[in-house]
This record gives sequence, C-alpha cells and structure tokens, in this order.
Amino acid sequence: MSLRRVSVILASAVALAMLVTPSAVMAQDCVGQKPKGGRWSTSAELYIKQARSRTKPEETREKWQEALDVLEEGFEKQPDNPRNYAMAGQAYAELGRYEESNAAFTKAESMWSCYAAKMDTLRYQAWTKAWNLGVRYSQAGDEDEAITYYNSAWTLYDKLPQPVLQLGNIYTDRSLAAETEDEKNRYEALAVYAYRNALEAVVTAPRISEAQRQEYTRAAAFNLAQILAFRERFVEAAAAYDQYLALDPGNVAAMSNAAVVLVRGSNLATDQAEELEDGPEKDVLLARSDSLRTVAQSHYDYLLAQDDLTADEYHNIGIGLNRIGMSEEGVIAFKRALAVDPYRINSLEQLSRAYMNTGNYDSLVVVAAVLVERYPLSMDNLALLANAYRELERLEDALAILERREALTAELTDLELEAQEGVYTINGYVHNMKAEPESEFAVQFDFIDEAGEVVATEIATITAPAVDSQAEFNVSVAASVLITGFVYRPADAEQAQASG
Repeated sequence: MSLRRVSVILASAVALAMLVTPSAVMAQDCVGQKPKGGRWSTSAELYIKQARSRTKPEETREKWQEALDVLEEGFEKQPDNPRNYAMAGQAYAELGRYEESNAAFTKAESMWSCYAAKMDTLRYQAWTKAWNLGVRYSQAGDEDEAITYYNSAWTLYDKLPQPVLQLGNIYTDRSLAAETEDEKNRYEALAVYAYRNALEAVVTAPRISEAQRQEYTRAAAFNLAQILAFRERFVEAAAAYDQYLALDPGNVAAMSNAAVVLVRGSNLATDQAEELEDGPEKDVLLARSDSLRTVAQSHYDYLLAQDDLTADEYHNIGIGLNRIGMSEEGVIAFKRALAVDPYRINSLEQLSRAYMNTGNYDSLVVVAAVLVERYPLSMDNLALLANAYRELERLEDALAILERREALTAELTDLELEAQEGVYTINGYVHNMKAEPESEFAVQFDFIDEAGEVVATEIATITAPAVDSQAEFNVSVAASVLITGFVYRPADAEQAQASG
C-alpha cells in the first residue's frame, strides 16, 4: 500500500483580541489572588506600549526585554500578583521564549481563576506568532525550525489542531526517508502521536469554521490511518478510516484502503490464533478475524457495486484486492477499469496477474495474448503467455513463445502515459539484454482515443544502452482529442527513415 496523504494548505493566522464583558466575569465565582497594580506592572505597561510603537525590530525587542526585566523582578518582590505573570507571558512570547510564556500563563491562571478567558486570548495571540513562524520556516524548507515553532504553538495553545497536523506530515516524511529502523520507528511514533492530538483537539477547537473542522478531521484521520497501517496496527488504522468515512461516506480511496487494512488485520489475527492451543484466547482471535474480514468484504461489495467510478479508482481497488490475496475480486475490478479504458496497460497487466493467481489459465491465455500483441517487446508479457500455454498443456505453443522470448535482444519496460496541456508522452525504459550497445532500433507507437481509434502515430528511434543496463526514453505527440492509451510494434528501417 502506497502512502498518500491528505494535505492542508498552510496559511498564516491573524490574532484577533477577544473581549470579555464585565458581566461575564462578574458572573463567575473567582477563586485565588485578585490581580492588582504595582510599580512592576505599571512600568512594564509603559515598556510594552513603547515596544508596540517601535518600527525597528531591534528596538521593539529591546523594549519587550525591558518590560520582562521589571516583571521578573516583580515575581520576587510581589509574588502574589498574577498580573505580573500574565504580562510576563506576553513578553516571553514576543521574545520567542515560548516554554516560559506557557509557564507564566499557567501560573497566572492558577493564581486567579477568572483569568481563564484572558489567558485563552493571550495564549492564542502567542500561538499565532509561533504558528506563523512555523509556516514561514516550512515554506522556506527549514523543517527543523518549523518543528520547533509548531511544537511551541501546540504547547502554548493545544486547542487548535493545525500545528500537530503539520508535525504529523513532517514526521511521516522523515519516517519514509529514515535510513535506520530505529529512526523510522521513532518518526512513525511521533507522527501517530501528532495526528491523534489533532483529532482530539479538532472536536472542540475554537476560532475555526465548521468547514475547517471537517477538513482538519479528514486530514488527520486519513493520514493517521495511513501511518498506522504502515506500522501494522491494522485495527486502529481501520478505526481511523472509519472516522474519515464518517465525514466523507463512500470515498473510494479511504474505503479501499480501509478494506485492505481490515483484511490484513484479519490475516494477522488468524496467524496469531494458529499459534495457540484450542481455548478462549484462540476463539477470540478467530472471531476477530472473521469480523474484520466481514467488514472488509462489505467495503469491497460496495465499491464493486459502483458503476460510475473512474478507471483509476477501479484499478486501485484491484491493486488492493490483489495485494491481500483476493484476486478473484481483483479480476472484477481490473475488468471494470478496462471497460472504462480498454487500452490501460497497467490494468491489463494486473488483470493477467490476477488470473495467474486464481489459476484461471484459459482467461490468462486470452489476456496475455492481447498484451503480447499490443506490447510485444516485453519479457514479462511473453513469459505470462508461455506459462499459460504450459499450464493448459499446449506445449508447442508455449515453446514457440519461449523461443520468441529468447530471441529478444532488448525490451521496453515501465511504460506510462502522461498528459500535459495537450501533449501526450509515453515514458519508459529500454533494457538491453544482448543488443550491441549504441545500436538503434525503431518502434512505432500508436496513440489511441476513448473510442479505441488510433489518432496519432509516432516512430521513435531508441538507442540500446550497455548490455544488462537500462536507459530512459520517451516519445510525445500533440493532440486536440483525449488520448487514453497506446500500443506499439517494431518498425522497419524504411518506416523509421520516412518518419525521420
């Protein structure tokens, strides 16, 4: 299963002060030490006003530091005044000392319960500063600094999910790039922790719209499910997909992935049960296996019942089915993909493998013969057809195909069609088995539209790389109609010369 994530667009935040009316505060039963004046907070107010009026960053920072200096003195001289701590929390945040800012806000609120609303606003304002710096460093490609500021934002204000969503994405990327198993496991665990925090926070997150709440929930749930599946925590992954599907019912990618992890979880439970003696523990595992597979089957039944999916969607469903050993259902999915896009090369290749897995050699002969006809310079296609003939005891046919395979001097592999602004390009590799290095051979590529008609032809001259090596090649055409597939065949010298 490939790792595909749901992204959230990074955007800077603007902190807006939230006013608490006197009546709202008076209605509460305040507990603790009431804020009061004093020369420390009075002096700090003056410095803060000056800081906000400065235009040069170094002068602004200097005034915030002066405010903090007198407030820290107030910690010692007037330790019972929560106002000193509330103001110090602001100063610490402006100076980038977020851990100390968090501690100061916590102290202020613990000393005076009616500071809760004010501290919420001040924390959000500090969060905004840290979040914006994290976004800035992310966009500049400095992940280490971004991590620092996202963590600071989360520490200051853990009611908003954006920082931990971004941390989850960064940690996931790092797990994929990790060079050691320990490093991979560490980053995967951090990603799981981050996404779980995001899902917990988003439920009651303030200052976001309902549309944002759903967007963040989908992103966190889908990405959490993906990383849990990679860690083989299949039941938890399935639960995360369910959380995503609750907001986006019928989402093909999520439902297909959920089915995959459910079957893998079922297989794991079966394997664990087989290692146990008969008894209650084994019965529980077998019951879990049956339950997970039943839910997976219901997902696949739903997906395969859809008649309006794209070829890509049917193909990806088939890939999932093949990977978990449900090749008979995979056959259905790949045939649906080919019904939408008959010249889709990768679906045809996967259909042949599904037939091979199910032992349906009569059907395999038909599909493999189509592959060989459309894409003849392929060792794999020829091997599939020869194997199918052999299994059906058509030994002369099998031998003829094997001789043809042996005669190949070079093959074309990993062919893909891509489109960009009306230009269609076939990318692939030429693998040289025994051709003379630097020798050239011509191949005619026919580009096919939705109706199965050839709408463009291009003859490419391909140069053989060194023996036992491969080299990239591509061939392009411009077309005003939609091209959905291609076929090719060796071209003779006269055709190549005429094309050139």
